[in-house]
Amino acid sequence: IFMIQELMNTMRFIYLDGRPHTDPDIAVPSFNGESIGHWENDTLVVDTKYFVADHHWIDSGIPASDALHIVERIRLIDDGKTLEIELRATDPKSWEGEWKWTKRWRRVDDRDIAEVECLPELNLHMPTTKSDAHVR
Repeated sequence: IFMIQELMNTMRFIYLDGRPHTDPDIAVPSFNGESIGHWENDTLVVDTKYFVADHHWIDSGIPASDALHIVERIRLIDDGKTLEIELRATDPKSWEGEWKWTKRWRRVDDRDIAEVECLPELNLHMPTTKSDAHVR
């Protein structure tokens, strides 16, 4: 399967055919990493590694290396009205232990995924280190 994300107009492939992760000696790191999934009852479990170290989708400001490893547990709750993703991340080169968090999104049936436009004039209201602009 593949997921289309509005953020940065990316497509993420999740392989569900039972394959193992690529051998680390030949894996090609990427922004979305390599995602291998399987079903556990009503939950899609996605194991992702091989991210590029300097750019990943956790959050800006979070240190991560080429050892970043994320396991997601994705399921619908509230009679299908909410998508819940429980995430567990480890990165032994950047931090000790594991980091866990949960994200939830309410279903919206009257909206399509739109292309994100990143034009400077659309971001003039955002604060930067070179500006004294204030967020509206």
